[in-house]
Amino acid sequence: MLPEVFSPINLWEWFLWLTGFFTLLWILHLRARNASYADVGFCLAFGIIVLVCGVTGVGDLSRRTLISGMGLLYAVRLGSHLFSHRVWRKPEDPRYQKIRTILGDWESVGMFGYFQLQVPACLFFAGLLCWVMSHPVDGIRSWDILGVIIFLVAVVGEAVADRQLELFRGDPLNKGQTLQTGLWRYSRHPNYFFESLHWWAYVPLAIGLPWSGLAVIWPFLMMSALRWVSGVPWAEAQALGSRGDSYREYQRTTNMFFPWSPRKT
Repeated sequence: MLPEVFSPINLWEWFLWLTGFFTLLWILHLRARNASYADVGFCLAFGIIVLVCGVTGVGDLSRRTLISGMGLLYAVRLGSHLFSHRVWRKPEDPRYQKIRTILGDWESVGMFGYFQLQVPACLFFAGLLCWVMSHPVDGIRSWDILGVIIFLVAVVGEAVADRQLELFRGDPLNKGQTLQTGLWRYSRHPNYFFESLHWWAYVPLAIGLPWSGLAVIWPFLMMSALRWVSGVPWAEAQALGSRGDSYREYQRTTNMFFPWSPRKT
């Protein structure tokens, strides 16, 4: 099953290239001491793989153009956001600072391992798009239109949530306060919700492929990672430490992940 899914992408050739790329990023990050270089690198490498699959892959040209365009738009939007707000003249994300403290004497080795973890992550997530591009059907179907709608809702929603948070944090009067307007009124982490929703866009696009049911693995994994591992837990702990009672009240009234009407206090 999985070998068939990843057959449109040359795993070993990309693996060697990506290993060298993220090793270089790790070396560059040593001076800046900012592990967000890895996150921006993921977006860049993901976009390159998707673009190559779109240009050289098999499958209908219109579908390859559509899906590679979706992947590139996602990668450029997220990568530019991360670069502007976590890398360029910015201190390291507190989550990575905490990880460095935990690693102690193993900091350099641990961070090198984190950068190299981006290699299988890039291959896994870009592989989904390369697989969907290889669909033998000609032209754009109604299922594909549904996927595009989900994609647009997700990418626009995440961009709006990020922008609302940027504007809120940019106002000195909001220091120590909690954003509770806009999309943040309905979810404590709308950016993570829309990030996970984005990967559902490729499920209808995969319908008709052999083993198309496997496409649900990607959104479930992304949602699980954001909800229980790399996203929500770290953000919640950081918010409680910096905003205290203000954030506890926010927790009582607002859903953690899925957007919903706020509860009364």
